Amino acid sequence: MNAALIAIDLQNGWLEMSPGLKRSVEEKLSTMCATIKVFRKAGAPVIFTYHNYRKEGITPGNRQFDLFPEVEVRESDLKVVKTYQNAFNKTNLAFLLKERGCDTVVMIGLSATNCVLSTYLAAYDHDLIPYLVRGAIAGQDETSVITAERLCDTLSVRAVSQLICPKGSAGTMH
Repeated sequence: MNAALIAIDLQNGWLEMSPGLKRSVEEKLSTMCATIKVFRKAGAPVIFTYHNYRKEGITPGNRQFDLFPEVEVRESDLKVVKTYQNAFNKTNLAFLLKERGCDTVVMIGLSATNCVLSTYLAAYDHDLIPYLVRGAIAGQDETSVITAERLCDTLSVRAVSQLICPKGSAGTMH
């Protein structure tokens, strides 16, 4: 398995539009950040998607477009700006993954039955094996999160760590 992490739309603007989504993110943010740390420890690619959504003012150059302050972004991280729910649609995401030899994508982020589910399903069209991280997907309400986790293959942070970290360095993540 050669996996990359896709962190979907962890942007400030979405929290301002939906109290339910904000609550969901607050509950799941520590698991999202733990997953990012696992991928960094393994030296695996971390890709952040940014949804450019002019209708709601979530555009490059403003605070709404920026990632949550709790999310550490490094210079080595990859950035994909998208205008559709599906992060593969009219972006270079598939190219970035193939260029790095990735055959598997692990996803965290929001929103569960919108951008996350759309990107998850599209991964199959690019011959990639997708997974969601349980407890690291946020939605407008818990029903949407449960729906996404039931429809998709999910892994715990600990399972991700055991699968992608070199033997003996997996640590004890969630």
